[in-house]
Amino acid sequence: MTWDESPAIIASTMADLSYEGIEVGKEYGPWKYPLKERIARHLEAVGNEHPWHRERSPWGPPVAPPSILGNAAVRFLDSVAPVPPGTLHAKQQIETAAALRQDRQPIGYGRFADKYERRGRKWFVFETRWRDETGLIIGKSIVTMAFPREQGTGNRERDGEEGRRGMEDEERNGELTAVVRTLAQEHLTAYSEDSANALRGTSIHVQAAAAKKAGFETTVAQGMMSADYISEMMTSVLGKEWFENSKLSLAFLRPVLCGETLTANSRLSEAVEEGAVVRRRYEVWCENDRGEAVAVGTATALVRPE
Repeated sequence: MTWDESPAIIASTMADLSYEGIEVGKEYGPWKYPLKERIARHLEAVGNEHPWHRERSPWGPPVAPPSILGNAAVRFLDSVAPVPPGTLHAKQQIETAAALRQDRQPIGYGRFADKYERRGRKWFVFETRWRDETGLIIGKSIVTMAFPREQGTGNRERDGEEGRRGMEDEERNGELTAVVRTLAQEHLTAYSEDSANALRGTSIHVQAAAAKKAGFETTVAQGMMSADYISEMMTSVLGKEWFENSKLSLAFLRPVLCGETLTANSRLSEAVEEGAVVRRRYEVWCENDRGEAVAVGTATALVRPE
């Protein structure tokens, strides 16, 4: 299935993804993400004004932010079967091999890598590999999600215990120039408007009624928006190296509601020589205006020695 077909028809005719219906190891693709049609709205949604995304870049034409591979993977998953409203996006991993030029078509190949039950919820892992139309390997994305809890059990916590340990309680002192964004509904809508749930009017990110039905006070930002802010920050500090041979691993700890302000920051944790290059590892996080961590993780990249 490709986006040459009508997304509205796809969303209305397909059954929701189910735990029982997931076949671990089954391959999907090739699937084409409509980058040229979506990139302007994506940049508008996250407020990314970096000139490489709108003007010429070191690779010639403008390039997409590396974090878009995470969002593209979720849309790919939607094409397999729409993700049920209220599904928890708990973890995200993105690895880059090359910059994604906006004048090229990204093509994905995916599979369900795992499914399991833990802490009273049913989880799954969807892994995608990406190349462009020339065959150039772009990178990969690994999404970990949990199906909604049974109605009435609550939905406020993100269940990110693994990511919470180590940074939830300690003081977070950022060393880089922070990226700060206040999330208005127009941003949430622009980011999610091509999702299957938004197209059929059941998105907790776009429709307030759907969010309240899922147990939230108002609409909820996609976890990947935190990843976009962190990626923008890492672009500023690492430049070209963030688009090639880098890795972002995040756990999403708690939901972010419409109207909240997020601050992305980071600190360098180590720099290790690996032959002619240096591998830098950063602790990264996003926190809300109450100082609570909403996403934590690591960012690594291979850079030239200073």
